[in-house]
Amino acid sequence: MTDLVQAKAFVLQMREQMPLLNFMQIDAKHWDGQVLTLSAPLEPNRNDKNTAFAGSIASLSTVTGWALLMLWCEREFGPCHVAVYHAELRYRQPITDVFQASAHLPSEAALEQLRARMASHGKGRIDVQLVVHSGEQEAVTQTAGYAIWTVPY
Repeated sequence: MTDLVQAKAFVLQMREQMPLLNFMQIDAKHWDGQVLTLSAPLEPNRNDKNTAFAGSIASLSTVTGWALLMLWCEREFGPCHVAVYHAELRYRQPITDVFQASAHLPSEAALEQLRARMASHGKGRIDVQLVVHSGEQEAVTQTAGYAIWTVPY
């Protein structure tokens, strides 16, 4: 199974388990094992100004970081729980069309620290940088911290 097919299957599962994501019509656009991009159309996510609702933007961005780590952790550690514990967003410009959030895996040094913490404690934390684009324009940036712990068997 290619990485993108894996991500699309994961997003379909997420949409079944989390009704908000289904309503938002979130879709996987890119996953190469390092970068995940999820998208959402404007229409179900617009506000009274006909721009993307800030809550939808924050949801798409936060869930993209969560999904990135869920996919990566499954490969690295097996089943894990991932939860955001901190997020800071900067809204730079309104979004008037389809929007996409991209999350990049942290540096290899940060991932190595997480691997060591997971091996010794079964849990860890890591920060993820995210960017939300509308077309070619960078509209929102987010830094989010996620807690990760292994699923007991």
